[in-house]
Amino acid sequence: MAGRVTIAQVAEEAGVSAMTVSNVMNGKPGASEGTRRRVTEVADRLGYRPNVAARNLKAGRSGLVGLIALDLTSQYGLEILRGVADELASAEQELLVNASYHDAVREKDRVEFLGRGLVDGMLMIAPVLEDETVALLRRQTVPCVIIDPRRMDVPLPRLSVDNYHGMRLGTQHLIDLGHTRIAYLRGLDELESTSIRFQGFQDAMRLAGLDVDERLVASCDFSYASGFRAAMRLIDDHQPTAIVAGADLLALGAVDAARAHGLSVPADFSVVGFDDLPQAAQSFPGLTTVRQPLHDMGQKAARALLSLIDGQRLLMEHMEVGTELVVRNSTAPPAAARPDPAMPHRLDANQADPEGGARRASANR
Repeated sequence: MAGRVTIAQVAEEAGVSAMTVSNVMNGKPGASEGTRRRVTEVADRLGYRPNVAARNLKAGRSGLVGLIALDLTSQYGLEILRGVADELASAEQELLVNASYHDAVREKDRVEFLGRGLVDGMLMIAPVLEDETVALLRRQTVPCVIIDPRRMDVPLPRLSVDNYHGMRLGTQHLIDLGHTRIAYLRGLDELESTSIRFQGFQDAMRLAGLDVDERLVASCDFSYASGFRAAMRLIDDHQPTAIVAGADLLALGAVDAARAHGLSVPADFSVVGFDDLPQAAQSFPGLTTVRQPLHDMGQKAARALLSLIDGQRLLMEHMEVGTELVVRNSTAPPAAARPDPAMPHRLDANQADPEGGARRASANR
């Protein structure tokens, strides 16, 4: 059929009213199962697709959701973005992506721009959120959900990961293997999640009766290079047997720092990360890490925003998702604690799997 197929053409072919076709195509009740089947078959045969723009205009909506990310280069942000995009696609919402690139002024400008009625709702990934921007978001009528906020005191709907229990789980794994000299690579100090993860590390150590040696703690900026440099210094000066890092990229830097010292991972040195980015499974050895369900976080935040757009209230303003430990091949008991190689002993399942098949232990509340 030439040209754009109209709702009237579908109605005439199916022998029903245009209103019935509209109700069927929009999933509204009222039509019998036979009528629904006939309308759907005719629409498919003629190639009819509802005019989403017209529908949104009638409903007083744009059909757009705005997203402001801290940057568009990190695998962390891209994994969350994938989850957001997948959820919005299923709801026939389009995504308008912006980046602030760690610039608080640019971030506020983007919030102001999107809040002029251009979008139906906003999502922000790890925003700077200065007080002026928070006040602006609260004044605007456009709903907003914050993903992984830098501050937990923001009076807006927000979603974060269970950083505390996740880091306790990763640290406890090393303790259970027999490590006592465990170094820690912190992330950016201005992030509240950095402090929460560090508290999880400290509590796991102290509950095991181990001292937290401040000389074994280094602040980093979440990059591979920062993790490499910090781990080089720690191994040079203090000889830990293991490192737990506040991010996978830091952990991967630590793995290479250990190798630069002639240490084998995990035979001589163990490393645990936090994120479970794709690189964690692709590295050699596979990186033991605490998984943040980044894709799920994006989907859950998008679902919450769609509920707000529809005028619903959220059951809770602060939503939290759990973490899990993924054990691969970057961790093992410290060399001094291993059985004599001359003595027969049985390999556990993880050691016996050269591909580093993942065991998982839940860390949900």
